[in-house]
Amino acid sequence: MIDKFIKRGGGVLYLCFLMLISCGAGSMNIHNVDTVTDVTVMKPVKIDTYELADSTLKAYTAFFKVPNPLVSSGSPIRAFDPIHENHICCWATLLDSVSSEVDMQYHCFKDSLDTGACETYRETYKTRNIRNGMFRIRITMESGFSPKSMEPQQWTMYIENAKGVMIEPADIVSSPVTSQRDSVYSDFHRVYVPRHLLKREITLYFNRTTFFGEDLLSSKNPYIVFVMTYEKRTIIRAAWKTSAFQKR
Repeated sequence: MIDKFIKRGGGVLYLCFLMLISCGAGSMNIHNVDTVTDVTVMKPVKIDTYELADSTLKAYTAFFKVPNPLVSSGSPIRAFDPIHENHICCWATLLDSVSSEVDMQYHCFKDSLDTGACETYRETYKTRNIRNGMFRIRITMESGFSPKSMEPQQWTMYIENAKGVMIEPADIVSSPVTSQRDSVYSDFHRVYVPRHLLKREITLYFNRTTFFGEDLLSSKNPYIVFVMTYEKRTIIRAAWKTSAFQKR
């Protein structure tokens, strides 16, 4: 029906209708999010200490928890570690040109790399992660349940601009799942129970300029909303205020 309407010359009116809906939705878009991270004051600075790199990177990061998709509500209660078994802990980091630079410096400080080793790491980082005309949202996941519960196919993930327009990632890249053995105290058993804490990174790549020529990191788009849904139900909305990006 829409195709016939456009062919009969109603395309312009239809596009205006869509824009009107988007603008109306955008007026409330940032008010119904679970967490808002304000990076409008972040500017290129000289990162010369681990503490400064760490605090700057955290300023770009939103923390939230999502229900573990493989834990059935009807299954027996896993009482000894409800945080890491019934939910997946997530840290979503917005990586533009500035925060990517900070991310490289952070790892150089963290691993105590000398100048030569740091430069080698930077080149490898750029080759693996930086794509021209794109920015990233990196989601670090932590779970004590199963590697399959952190597969990106479990969710639909996208962003919205300030007008409420949905924008799908151009690409999704997942790291291998790593496992770290530790233990957690069980109130029920009153002992420390061994477990494997699993970690994975899911990186979403987005084109900085949309099909309509909008720069998502400019002052014309004051914030970006990240959305995760599971079985058509929204489980997290996180936002970054970004209106200062045009100064970079």
